[in-house]
Amino acid sequence: MASSKDEISETLYDDDIWDRLDFHLGSYVKSPIQLRYLQSKTSVIGRALHHGVVDLLDNITSKQSEYIENETIVLGTEHRLCHSRNYTLKVHEHGSNTDDEDEIDFEISSLAPTIFSQLREDIGISNENFRQSFSQHHLKDFTNPGKSGSLMYKTFDDLFILKTLRDYEARLLLQILSGYHLQLIQRSTIFNRYIGLYSVRLQASISTIEIFIVVMANAFTPALQIDEIFDLKGSKIKRKSLGDLSREKLFKLKDVDFMELYPYGIRIPTNIYQKLKLVIANDVKVLKKLNITDFSLILGVRHLDMTEEEMLKRRPTTGIGVLCTISNQLGVMSMMRPESDIKSPMLQQSVESFSVSYLKPLEMLNEQIDKNLYYDDDTIAHASLPIPGIINQTNQRVYLYLAFVDMLQTFDSFKLIDQTFRKLTHHDRHLEYSVIEPDNYEKRINQFLFERVFIDAKDDFPWAITDVSKSVAEINNEDFDNKNNIRQHHHTIEREQSDTVLQFRF
Repeated sequence: MASSKDEISETLYDDDIWDRLDFHLGSYVKSPIQLRYLQSKTSVIGRALHHGVVDLLDNITSKQSEYIENETIVLGTEHRLCHSRNYTLKVHEHGSNTDDEDEIDFEISSLAPTIFSQLREDIGISNENFRQSFSQHHLKDFTNPGKSGSLMYKTFDDLFILKTLRDYEARLLLQILSGYHLQLIQRSTIFNRYIGLYSVRLQASISTIEIFIVVMANAFTPALQIDEIFDLKGSKIKRKSLGDLSREKLFKLKDVDFMELYPYGIRIPTNIYQKLKLVIANDVKVLKKLNITDFSLILGVRHLDMTEEEMLKRRPTTGIGVLCTISNQLGVMSMMRPESDIKSPMLQQSVESFSVSYLKPLEMLNEQIDKNLYYDDDTIAHASLPIPGIINQTNQRVYLYLAFVDMLQTFDSFKLIDQTFRKLTHHDRHLEYSVIEPDNYEKRINQFLFERVFIDAKDDFPWAITDVSKSVAEINNEDFDNKNNIRQHHHTIEREQSDTVLQFRF
């Protein structure tokens, strides 16, 4: 149970305390310690956020025409505007046999609320829908217990993800927020949509802990029926899942996994290939200018012609093994996936009753295709606008979803020292590590994505062809031969008819 202790206050968030030496050492040391302490309190933090997001949103949307900012807020400091409210939540201690409840005091702050509110409206996420996602149910906790230890939550409808940021990442987002807003509304971009930023303060035994939590649009909701998710950076070192494939591992694949599972890449229509190449080049250049590195392109793949069993049977292969694997696939995987494998309870729902995702690839690219051809009667595809793709060599069809994520890590002094050490100890491979200088990162990820991942289909895109074991070139040659045969047959009939007429005249 939550109770509000006072009214919403409005202040300017202090952004004067910057790490002038660009080490961010405080974040690297402080964040892991704080997160370890907070991981035992993820549930209560999620409850506090659930109340805070709704209340602070209502503060600027329910009576928008009456809202006037305090005199302390001046034009040009909107990114520092901060709305805060205090809450007290009662919680049961784990393992307690009594009915006693402990109380935890929280201060939830919405940072730059007016800018984020307008940003959401401008990119097609109404504040009413945003509120609905948070107001009806508590947040779902899926905190990552792994390396990062980040606190992570989803809204009940899976449309939004909440994730902790280091303090320097949160400050960077506020610093670039106005320009980021313009990027989203003025040009095509596959940047993930950051649509809210909050701080949570609570009292620990020694001091006050403050964490920052960003709200993002979920690129891969369950409604999309995605079969595989790849985190791609163009890096080769420690970028492969270990062991056999499993259902869980299909959602945690990386660069080397992609190259082994798709050694010849995935063909996409020429118009989409050209537009995607331009958009990604522009996006990466923007991040390079901001000195940002180690971001990822997340790629979701939904298979249309491969069952889950076939996906799990695939083994990473090299050399002659690749040829054997492809030969087998050409022989036995040309059949479409049965309806029983495609359908799931989610697909039985009316697409009109929920939004499958706010990140729709062709909408982000502002590109068009023949939906009736590529989406047929697939209601999920019509609603989510994926990129149609065909796996090279096997001609199996897929739908692709994608976005750039983790775009708030600058190449700071700490990373520079780490990269310098890599150059000295692994000179021949230092550019294959995940974190490298932004200039090299730009070149590497562009090269990897458009030489190993996305392939220009040109005239070889047999989407509507039932015999996927043949290339378009082969089919075109057969059509050409058939047309010639038909033409010759017609000429023969015409000659015979002409001869008959001449004989009749004589």
